[in-house]
Amino acid sequence: MAKTSGRSIAAPASGRFSNRQSSIANSFYNELVLSARLEFVPAQDSELFSAVPPAPAVFLLRGDDPQSEPYVSKTANLRRRLQRLLGSPVEHSKKLNLRDRVHWIEYAPTGSDFESGFLLYRLLCLTFPKTYALRLRFRFPPLVKLHLENEYPRASVTTRLGRLNRHSDYYGPFLSRTAAEKFANDSLDFFKMRRCVDDLHPDPSFPGCIYSEMKMCLAPCFKGCRDDEYRAEVARVQAYFDTGGESLVREISTQRDQASSNLDFENAATLHTRLEKLQPLLSQLPEIVHRIDRLAGVMVQPS
Repeated sequence: MAKTSGRSIAAPASGRFSNRQSSIANSFYNELVLSARLEFVPAQDSELFSAVPPAPAVFLLRGDDPQSEPYVSKTANLRRRLQRLLGSPVEHSKKLNLRDRVHWIEYAPTGSDFESGFLLYRLLCLTFPKTYALRLRFRFPPLVKLHLENEYPRASVTTRLGRLNRHSDYYGPFLSRTAAEKFANDSLDFFKMRRCVDDLHPDPSFPGCIYSEMKMCLAPCFKGCRDDEYRAEVARVQAYFDTGGESLVREISTQRDQASSNLDFENAATLHTRLEKLQPLLSQLPEIVHRIDRLAGVMVQPS
């Protein structure tokens, strides 16, 4: 029974590898991700089962043919899982049994379910660079997208992340599309940026929409504002999303305090009510929600 060990490195942040990287990774993925390698000999299965830990792990099983597709998975108990997959088959059982197909076992113990999932992701990226997302059944989280590339920018909710550049900004992640849409819609109630999804060709004869009638949109569709006025409003929205709403809190608070200093108590009360309406919206915003290209975090897990 042969056993080797190796070191661990992280996959690229994008989860995507170039052809050259994939070739190298497929040749050495055991050294890069998994920490132990055992030869499986059916006649000595008891010795092998006792050698592996009855603990959480990510593992890979493969046969003699290097071109054959390996079996990759995670488990809460490696010994029990291998006994089920590689033990003597039970007659008439429909359970998967790989006893006659596996020659090598590669694995890495893990300290938590998060580590197991993350290590499985890295291993599948290296082993199946073209299909790992399907194998993991990835469900991309909803994001709020600010379409800055549009002549008249707008916001929408999407699960498709484009290139992170200055032509569009993405904010998230949100737990559900409903949560993302509610946050975006409730936030835009404090601004006059358009809600429509069409590419605009401003025409003074255009009748507008319900938002322009309610004075909730600057109505660039019928030239209800100058282009620089609309760009200034978009900049306010962008600052709001960038700061998690703090820019608007500061703006309204400053206006309220100024109105109070000028003895304009009616306007100060209106602004205070507006601030009170904003604060519950921001308090419900998950801490993880940020502009995606600025998102950073640390997760502490058992070793």
